[in-house]
Amino acid sequence: MSNFNQIETNNYESGQVELEIAGIGIRIGAFIIDHLIIVGVLVYPLILFVFSHIQSDPAKEWTMFPILMLMAFLVYCIKDIIKGRSLGKRALGLAVRSNVDTSDIPSVSKLFLRNILTFAWPIEFLVLVCGAKKTKLGDQIVGTNVYRVSKKPQIVIIVVPVVLTIIIFATSLLIGISSIFKNDDSYKTAVSYIEASPEVTNIVGNIEGYGYMPSGSLTYSGDYGKAIYSIKVIGSENTAHVHIKLEKKLNSNWEIVYLDFSK
Repeated sequence: MSNFNQIETNNYESGQVELEIAGIGIRIGAFIIDHLIIVGVLVYPLILFVFSHIQSDPAKEWTMFPILMLMAFLVYCIKDIIKGRSLGKRALGLAVRSNVDTSDIPSVSKLFLRNILTFAWPIEFLVLVCGAKKTKLGDQIVGTNVYRVSKKPQIVIIVVPVVLTIIIFATSLLIGISSIFKNDDSYKTAVSYIEASPEVTNIVGNIEGYGYMPSGSLTYSGDYGKAIYSIKVIGSENTAHVHIKLEKKLNSNWEIVYLDFSK
């Protein structure tokens, strides 16, 4: 008798409600939802944060990237520990359950262990799609599988994370670009020039601060660079937008090549 038939017999004899094993397509769908949420909410913002700091101190790359990868790895490992259901699984009515007793929620240690091989996803995918058992290695190791506990998708659980992910993604993108600008030597040179410019101080008075989100562009080609910024300057008397262009040549510092301003 096969393992699956034995499980059905055990569940039937104990009076349990039999759960349907989730198909490969819906499992992949749940994984994609989880992946988008994790990347949009955690991984992408952290990458922007790390990159913005590496710009000012490249030596940090060797310490910050391993920490980032470790955090992402841990998040993937713990995504199912709340009752065997990640957000993606909840959205599509799925849950991780024991093969021996489908009413049994596996322990936290088992739910953690089954996801350790997530980063070896090509192997996991091949085993899931091509293997005789149609289960991933993590499930085979700890004796679990993914079952359908509800056939009605929970739209709220799908929509809310997706909306939040888009908002966080867009916000982190803007903040990340702003951080990259502000940590670059070109922006620091522009700010120093503005603070020393009598034309700007005559308009705004004493400079008290700058806008949070400078706009513009920054490009490097080897040791050459070009930067164009529009920086909001907040003064004691007025506010002005300073439009400034900088260039960096071989073995030289950033230089101002154009400056204009408007209220």
